[in-house]
Parts: sequence; C-alpha cells; structure tokens
Amino acid sequence: VYGKAKASDRDYPQRVCECMNDENGRSVSRFNADTKGEDCNRSEGKVLILATVHDTFPKPIDKKSFWISFRDFDTTQAFRKHVCLDNPKDLPLSVEYMDRDSFDVIDKAGRIMGNLIKVVGIGPFVGLLWDVKLKISSLPFDGADLFCDRILYWLNNLTPSILPSTIMKMGKEMDHHIAISVGEFGEGEMTRFLERMAKFQKENEEKVVIHECKSHKEEMSLTAFRFVAAAAFRTWCVGNNVQGFSVDYAMPKNSDETPPLGDVMKALPLPLKRMRYSHFGCNVFHEDLAFDLNVDVHAVHDGLKRSVSSCGGRLPAEHGHGTEYEAPKDTQKRWMNMDPLNVMNPGIGGLSAKYKYAS
Repeated sequence: VYGKAKASDRDYPQRVCECMNDENGRSVSRFNADTKGEDCNRSEGKVLILATVHDTFPKPIDKKSFWISFRDFDTTQAFRKHVCLDNPKDLPLSVEYMDRDSFDVIDKAGRIMGNLIKVVGIGPFVGLLWDVKLKISSLPFDGADLFCDRILYWLNNLTPSILPSTIMKMGKEMDHHIAISVGEFGEGEMTRFLERMAKFQKENEEKVVIHECKSHKEEMSLTAFRFVAAAAFRTWCVGNNVQGFSVDYAMPKNSDETPPLGDVMKALPLPLKRMRYSHFGCNVFHEDLAFDLNVDVHAVHDGLKRSVSSCGGRLPAEHGHGTEYEAPKDTQKRWMNMDPLNVMNPGIGGLSAKYKYAS
C-alpha cells in the first residue's frame, strides 16, 4: 500500500551488528534468496518494476577515509567485529576488504581504468568507454573478444599506480587491507569510532598500519582501486593466457573462515591467483580464481560452492541465481506467485523454463 510499505531495510543496522557466537551470529546479513520485505525485492526479473520509492538518508557533516593494512586475516576480522560493528549507531559509511592477490592483480592489470576513474569519476563517460570495449569485442575478427584486455595489460605498467606511494608500500608489506570511510552526523559517531580504532591499533601495534586520506584525490584513489577489481581480474587472466571464474557469497556474520576449495583440489594444482574482496561489514565476498588452461575449473567452482555451504554461507549473495543456482523452495514459491504464467525470466533458480512451470 502506498505510503505504508517499508522503503528500506530499517532493521539492517541492528542485524548486521549481531556477530556473536549465537544463532543470530551464525546467520548471514543478506543474500539473494532472502524473502524478507516486499515481493519485488530480490525478484530477479519475475516482475516488471516501473518505479521504486526509497528512503533518503542525511549526508554526514564530516567524513574521514582510511586505508588500513593488517598482518593477518584474524586481526582483520577482529577489527570488523569490534571496531566497525560495535553498535548500530556508529557504523562506517563503507568498509571494503581486499586480500594480497586482489591488491597485486589490481595493480598489475587495473591501472588504466582506475586512473581514469580518479579523473572522471564513476559515471556516464566510463560507461561509454565500457560500451566501446564491448563493441570492439564483438567485431568479426579472430581474437576480438580478447583484444582490448591484451592492450590494457600491455600498457598497464606504463601508467602510474592508482594508489599513492604510502599506501602502495603498505599494500606490499602486508596481506590484508580495508578501505573505510566514517561519518559524523552530529551525535559523536565519528569520535566514538575513531576512539575504538585508536584503541584497537594500540592493542595490535605489530599487526595494523593506518593511513588517513589527506585529500579528495586520495579518497578517490581508494574508490577507484576497489571498483576495478573484477575488470582487472579478466585483464590479468587474458594477459597471462590463463582461465578463471568468479563467485559471490555471504558468510555468517560471526565467521572468520576462508572457505577451502574442497577435496577436488587434492588432484589439481593450486590457483595461480585467488582474489578475495568483500563488502566487509556484511561479510559478503567476491572471489576471482585463476588457473592454468588445463585445469577443470568447473569442478573447482562446484567444490568451492559446496565448501561455502558447509561453512554456513549462502550463494549467491548479490549477482542473481540465473540458471546456475537452485533457489530454496520458499524463494521459488515466491517467484511463482509473482509470475504464475512463467513468462518473466523463465528457468531461473532451478524452476522450469516452460509455460506455467510445466515439467
């Protein structure tokens, strides 16, 4: 009903902070098959949405951004739980995690796009250039689909690093990193957050290094570096003549685990790169894994999905079920109620692709 339905998940700040070793902590913050909220939420194309209404939120009156490097993943996760998610009122504006392989791949294959974003921002011009890249990739000549990425890879080291030298040094000396922004809204939120962060750094002196951005240009460099991760992975794979796959998943809120790749890896070589980067507050991860061309990546992919599920995680977290994932029965039922004739995006989430879901 207009004016009565929720226009945002108002319980999310409380829920995302529930990361203790209890039933709430063992659940995930968000995932694609979640049936909370109005039916159009996470409908995955089963309804035609003509317009949406959203809650608006105040802008912070002050903001600070930081690059923080950690010696190990356990310390990084402790920072997430005890500093970022201490309480719902002091949540950071954003907190993005990247591991060693993510840092290396982005630097070795993402500089051109990253530096472009630093100059023009994430907007229509970048979208236009992406459309040009897709157009070239569709041209009728051998290797057209790889042409642009080969050029981007060859020219990468001729362009400057996306990040300033201080942060590059931190990135090379440590293996786990977060880019974080915190805001002040007039009730001491930033002050309390910075006090917790200073206390955490003092207690973990050997394991944490913090750099505060001194300018908007430095802040944009953090945004650009994280934004180009997925594109840089493709460019890196093409430039090194290897194959790869990507997956996204939500881990339990209290989880510190890195899901193992599964028993299939006993007979296969380890990945050349295993990029793990995430929307860290909600423990939603993206992984990009690269392998030699003779490796059965489909077997590795299936093994990783099973491993995530066995750790209590949920797949997919953001990018939709498509025809790859089977949705839970309650989610399938919801979609079928939305689209009883099965004419909208048929065949997703393990459902029949036939009219009226015929078998």
